[in-house]
Amino acid sequence: MGTGKSRVAIELAHACNLSPILILCPLRVVEVWREQFERHLPDTYDFLALDHRVKTVADKTRLAHEKLAWTTAKGRKLVIATNYESARLEPFAHWALATAWPLVIADEIHKTKSAAGAISRFLGRLGLMAKYRLGLTGTPMPHSPLDIWAQYRFLDRSIYDATYTAFRLRYAVMGGHFIGGAYREVVGWKDLDGLRAKFFSIAYQVGAEVLDLPGEREQTLYTALGTAGARVYRQMETDFVARLSSGEQLSAANKLVQLLRLQQITSGAVMTEGGAVTEVDNAKECLLEDLLEDLDAGEPVVVFTRFRYDLDVVHRVAQRLGRASAEISGRADEIATWKRPDGPPILAVQIQAGGVGIDLTRAAYAIYYSLGFNLADYLQSRARLYRSGQRRPVMFYHLGVHDSVDAMVARALARRQDLVESVLQELKCIHPKTPPA
Repeated sequence: MGTGKSRVAIELAHACNLSPILILCPLRVVEVWREQFERHLPDTYDFLALDHRVKTVADKTRLAHEKLAWTTAKGRKLVIATNYESARLEPFAHWALATAWPLVIADEIHKTKSAAGAISRFLGRLGLMAKYRLGLTGTPMPHSPLDIWAQYRFLDRSIYDATYTAFRLRYAVMGGHFIGGAYREVVGWKDLDGLRAKFFSIAYQVGAEVLDLPGEREQTLYTALGTAGARVYRQMETDFVARLSSGEQLSAANKLVQLLRLQQITSGAVMTEGGAVTEVDNAKECLLEDLLEDLDAGEPVVVFTRFRYDLDVVHRVAQRLGRASAEISGRADEIATWKRPDGPPILAVQIQAGGVGIDLTRAAYAIYYSLGFNLADYLQSRARLYRSGQRRPVMFYHLGVHDSVDAMVARALARRQDLVESVLQELKCIHPKTPPA
């Protein structure tokens, strides 16, 4: 992540004289691709960005069809960029699948890792219509080695097994619950060397060492819940049910919901059965305020959060400290305001919305107020600061509550990262120093 994948893709397409090009990516990244083409190949390609400014899929299809016809008639090169969700819907899907593409680029291709997902299935069909296919990602295996199959169905479906079931049986040891005549849980792995060899038969991995970045550090800061918050936390932890000080009852139907509730409690607020947000503790909020108070008032800081309530906490703390703040989330996109030299120093980022395709190198400090279980979101968010263009050492702070789910999340992320790195570790005998002809 942050090693210049988009620039390499752009210059490769230009060197091979490929046009038209279709780029599929997350919605927020569509405009980033326009900026990249204008920066690296100005006035070379016409660029059509089909993002949120084009309201319907029908309108996106019409504009793409008209632009392709016009550039073809004029002998001009064309790039069309749109988001995955729009591309797989009709009528765009029908039009895209009826077009012979010299090159299709799937950016953040790990988003299509679900073999049965509608987007993944569409991408697999689209790969059959493209002469060249390129997948870009900094986290190809965000959860497990099984994430690879759907991506390679698009890139080159001859490399792995013809079906996902056969692929899973080859590399995963199944066990656990026996449902519908088959085991449904992965309990181990086998032949990962073989999986890795096939992976690197067409994949090239570049690490941060090529960037000559100034270094990164991290520190975890812990606090303790207050009396009321600790009581609610322990009740939820032991009984799956907790009674709030307001008298309302909070419950969890299963273990996954329980983990969600516990994370909400350590962050300071929960959503009750009635849909209201109720504050239960402010320990982590105070910890955030103490940390920000230690930093210079004009120092740019990015605060990553999981929950919408946490975004409100960041703004509230910034206001108490007399500092302006901006936000990137499902409800606001104020990155342009924040990136101005005189922009607000504090940026609150909902990690699911702001972890991909944006440049946050204005800041050299990042604070993780709350984290989810998605390794890809976490790694992508780090790479928004620690990437090409960063001129200062980056400091990552993690805020947590002692003896709580926060530590469990950190351990889960660490275990997944160890697995991913063990699979992705490049063997010199498998990955040649120079690409094959």
